[in-house]
Amino acid sequence: MLLKSILRRSCAAIFLLSPPALAQSAVDDTIIVIGGRIPALAEDVTSATSLVDEDDIALRGGLTLADTLRSVPGIAVSRSGGAGGLTDLRVRGSEANHVLVLIDGIEASVPLTGGYDFAHAPGFGVERVEVLRGEQSALWGSDAIGGVINIRTAGSTGEEGALAQFEAGSFGTLFAGVRASAQQGRFSGGVSASHLQTEGIDVSGLGGEKDGYQRFFISGSGAVSLAENESIQWTARFADFESEFDSDSDFNGLLDNTNQRSAGQQFAIGGRLTLQRFGLRHDFALNTTRDELANFTDAAFTGETEAARVQAFYQPTLNWQMGHAAHQLTGLVEFESESFTSFAGAGAGSNQSPRIENTAAALDYRFVRGPVRLSASIRQDWNDRFEDAATWRIGTAWHFDGIGGRIRASFGEGVKNPGIYELFGFFPGFFTGNPDLAPERSRGWEIGWDQALGEVARLSVTWFEADLEDEIFTDFSISPATARNRATQSHRSGLEFEGDSSLTDQLSLSAAATFQQSDENGRPEIRRPEFTGSLAVNWRAPGDRWQAGFAADHTGNQLDTDFGSFTTVTLPAYTLLSARIGWQVSPAAQLYLRGTNLSDEEVVDVFGYASEGRGLFVGLRLGR
Repeated sequence: MLLKSILRRSCAAIFLLSPPALAQSAVDDTIIVIGGRIPALAEDVTSATSLVDEDDIALRGGLTLADTLRSVPGIAVSRSGGAGGLTDLRVRGSEANHVLVLIDGIEASVPLTGGYDFAHAPGFGVERVEVLRGEQSALWGSDAIGGVINIRTAGSTGEEGALAQFEAGSFGTLFAGVRASAQQGRFSGGVSASHLQTEGIDVSGLGGEKDGYQRFFISGSGAVSLAENESIQWTARFADFESEFDSDSDFNGLLDNTNQRSAGQQFAIGGRLTLQRFGLRHDFALNTTRDELANFTDAAFTGETEAARVQAFYQPTLNWQMGHAAHQLTGLVEFESESFTSFAGAGAGSNQSPRIENTAAALDYRFVRGPVRLSASIRQDWNDRFEDAATWRIGTAWHFDGIGGRIRASFGEGVKNPGIYELFGFFPGFFTGNPDLAPERSRGWEIGWDQALGEVARLSVTWFEADLEDEIFTDFSISPATARNRATQSHRSGLEFEGDSSLTDQLSLSAAATFQQSDENGRPEIRRPEFTGSLAVNWRAPGDRWQAGFAADHTGNQLDTDFGSFTTVTLPAYTLLSARIGWQVSPAAQLYLRGTNLSDEEVVDVFGYASEGRGLFVGLRLGR
């Protein structure tokens, strides 16, 4: 049945995206920063990749990033309630903490769980998002089972300009943001800052008090050129947020009107030195992050956590030419330390301060000759707490310039190390960690075709399969509950479609669709819809005086767990409709009106949580 549905819907998608002319080339000179240990041309990357730009973000709102990423094939979003609620992204049916998230190249996940909460990821000030799908641990280490997401903020892409944005609308939402980036001689850089506040909704759905959210985010990046191909680069970010929420106080599986809130701060700073010496490129980097979170009930302090990560690496690269073939070999030596502190009051049983250290070495080889692309990566990790792990990935691609297409294939293995919570978490009477956990391990492959059709359209199709072993789960059959490795396998497979077309000089269209199955020991896994799809249409009037866009993002039926009865429930499918219309008052000023969830659908990503209804917002953008 799934195969028939795939064929039926994919034929419709191909018809929509097929323009009238054949192409000259399937690729361009786009650089994918995470395409290799050294940034790579998109045409040289053998894995499935997607790019999201500022126009995509603005169409779907631009205040948070998760809804924009619904347009990327393979990604499913799970939001617990409204703005500020825990927001997970799953790629190709993986767990949320199987996706490595980078912001300007610095890992953003919290060491406690190994995952990143996209509730606090801003959309404003983001110039581009790169998504690399499939097992990528040989390049990027633990967490990269489903893929890698790299969020690039103002100044990181080399774009110049300045912009201020103000917005107000439904749910008591107020927003203000500014950003600027520039180049001057040997110096380049950028900075962005934004503040969002919303009264929110009652996430319990019981008609109680609203659960509000506010976030301040600032980031900056820059570089100074020392000589040709030599530079010092830096990046830093800071986030301060406060979320109000409801919880299940009587443990019946449904939320109650509880007056709870969490207040957090996130810090990150990193530097990189690139030198050319002895025929090699040398990269030295040092990054550090810190996440702090405090929880309150009825204004009373209930506990706080602090997590920190320090990462340093040295990366030498050798490039050489033999005849018509270009070779690149990159080495890596990396050290990472993660620490976590939990405090719930003097003498509390959950107080702890564990630490994990990991050392790794890797090689990444790239080969280009005419239409042929080859890549091979291997990595060894040594950990002081659990099993050491070796991972690998190989890929190939062949370009058919005569028809503007290319075929690509890759095979690889990824790992996800146990998180600190899974290893050492302790809540008396409820949960205890398991220091004997083994890393989760995934082996998978993909094969894809990328086709350009003139200079007006492109289409990409990818078929993937993967098997996950030693999956970590919470065993509620004992008291207190604990984390364990499954003895059975999880299997994931699917088809991804992505394409865009410039139908006219003023009208463009983009679309994506994913058909997938995610099973654990033959049973469907929760929060993995079998079908997701998106469609976006953008129009510009001659002279760009008026701009308009429409987007539809569909999430199919998916399963979840009712934790009151520990039974499986089905969450109904939904389609989010969003639109935006802008009037260019002057070359540097635009008034706009946008709407979200225009059909006012009930959106449930996590059982028991209410969702935001229709939203209308008016805004002003100044600058470019």
